[in-house]
Formats: sequence, C-alpha cells, structure tokens
Amino acid sequence: MEQGRYRLGLIGAGNVVETYHLPALCSLRNVEMLWVCDRDRGRAQSLARTFAIPEIYGSVEECPDVDVVLVGIPVGARRPVLEVVTSRGWHALCEKPFASTLEDHKAIVEQARHREVQLGIGLQRRQYSTTQLARQLIDTKLLGKPQQIVAGEGMRVRRTGRGDDWYQSSAQASGGTLYETGSHLVDQVFTICGATNYCIEHCRQDGLNGLELETSVTGIVNLESATEVPFAFVVSRMHDVYNGIVVRCQNGEIRVALGPERQIEICGYNNAAPIAIAFPNPAVNNMALAMVAEWVQFLDRCKQSQPFSDADTGILMTAFVEDCFRMAIKSQRLAAEV
Repeated sequence: MEQGRYRLGLIGAGNVVETYHLPALCSLRNVEMLWVCDRDRGRAQSLARTFAIPEIYGSVEECPDVDVVLVGIPVGARRPVLEVVTSRGWHALCEKPFASTLEDHKAIVEQARHREVQLGIGLQRRQYSTTQLARQLIDTKLLGKPQQIVAGEGMRVRRTGRGDDWYQSSAQASGGTLYETGSHLVDQVFTICGATNYCIEHCRQDGLNGLELETSVTGIVNLESATEVPFAFVVSRMHDVYNGIVVRCQNGEIRVALGPERQIEICGYNNAAPIAIAFPNPAVNNMALAMVAEWVQFLDRCKQSQPFSDADTGILMTAFVEDCFRMAIKSQRLAAEV
C-alpha cells in the first residue's frame, strides 16, 4: 500500500455493506474503493453505481489485487472466500459474526497469521464512548470489584417486515437472535469487563420453524483481574426484556444503555439518586462515528503490520455463541428424557 493509502474491495453487496460500512468508508480520504464482488451481479452493479465504485465481479477469484477487503457475505459461505483472501495477502475486516463455529474461526486465524495479514471483526459497540468509559470504571475499581453482571436486549416482535430472503432466515447465514443481536451484546459485556474466559451453567433457547428467537443463559465469566463473576444474559424477539448492561460491584452498580447516544449511570446502594455521565464532543455517540472509528483503527493496524490478537477477531464471542447452542440442545434433550 502506498504512503498510507488503501486500495479496498467489497466482498458482498448486502444491506449492512450499503447502509453502514460504505458511508463510513466514503468519509475516509485515504481509502480508494476499486471493486465490489457479489454473486448477484445486479445487486453489485446497483451498489457500484450508487457509490461510484469502478468495477464489479461475480466471484472473488476474478478480483484484482487490493490492500484490504470488507467481507460482508453470509457467515456460512465465508471460510472458502477467506482462504482466497488470505492467500492473496489481503487484510480483511469481517462483518460479525466472524465464523459460525470455533473450528472455522481458528482455521481462518491460523491462515491469516501464517500469511501475515491482518484480520478484524465488525463489532462497533467496542468503539462507543459508553463502552470505553464503563471499561475504565471497572479497571479503576471506582465501585469496588464486580460481583454480578446482568445484560439484556430485545423486545416482542410480531413481524420482521422482511421477506423470505432475509438473511436471518438462512441456515447458511447462521441466522437467529443470538447471532444477530446477542453477538453484539456478549462482545460489549466482554469488552467492558475485560473477560478472559467463561463457563456456561444453563442455556435455554426458543424459536419458530427452526429459527432461534430467544436465548437466556447464565454462568460465570472470568475477568482479567482473576475474578470470577456470575452473569445472566437474555436476547429476545419473543418477549419484552430489560435493555442494557448492569455491572453490580461491591459499592454500587454501573448501568450501561445499549445505544451509543445514551449515558452511563453510576448508582450507589444508599438510595442516592443515580449519577448520569454525559459525553462531550468528540465522543463516539452514534453508529456512524462508531463505524468510522472501527475502520480507522483497523486500517491503522494494517499500516503498522502489527500481529493481531485473538480478541481482535472476537474469538471468545464465537466460542460463547457456539457453546450456547450446544448447551441448549443438551438441556432440551435431557428435559425430554426426564
């Protein structure tokens, strides 16, 4: 790549690429988008025309060399594409979830490290000012050590407003609420608390027509401070649930709203009114800024050619989601045998 300028290709021309990533990339002066690749050439053509991207291709094997790619295709179709990407020495930022299984995740990471290319994952909640301040509050032990973590996201949804081709309905896309919403929530909790490992004690999943629509899970999360903290998570499209993250500590609790524009509340246990912390500009307080910050951070790592960490790819979240499905299946089987 020449003097900090990046030649970029887009693999996938879906809604997430168009609505979120492309506006962020268009705001970066050091990025030149050369092509978009999608099996649906009509969709690729429409996207290329809208964003003035010069070339379209139907398969990644046809694409000319670039420095960096965005991988925005369904997760179930991603591994063979990433094998081509890493073999050609392209750095890759992947939309979440990074992989549908821990085995696939590890294989992709191993290939990238062997070929000395960077990998990243699209989990932009890491960039929120609320997430980063909550992490600082935990690290400084302002309220003492964490003692419990509770997190939830979702509401009762009567209809999606989407057609039968919606990617969440695709088995190849590993669709479902835990992948779509839960991956963000779990990674945000892990980022705030500095999680290094976990142990799932119970997981229940409910859904319709083979599509998971609600997951509730309890267990223990291990923190960098060598502390073991009980947790309870729920993500749902079937019921109204509490939306937010609460870290209960020795001397109070930290409440983190899920939206980037929200505030953090610090609450003591003496019936005092909660203290709300707002964020001055230039805080990362909206989705667009978070997407830009995510890309700037990733491109900076590509420029410096520093080895990436497992955390950069969200590997703990991949393992957690896979274990949730495995534990839920096991629990349902045991319940049926009783």
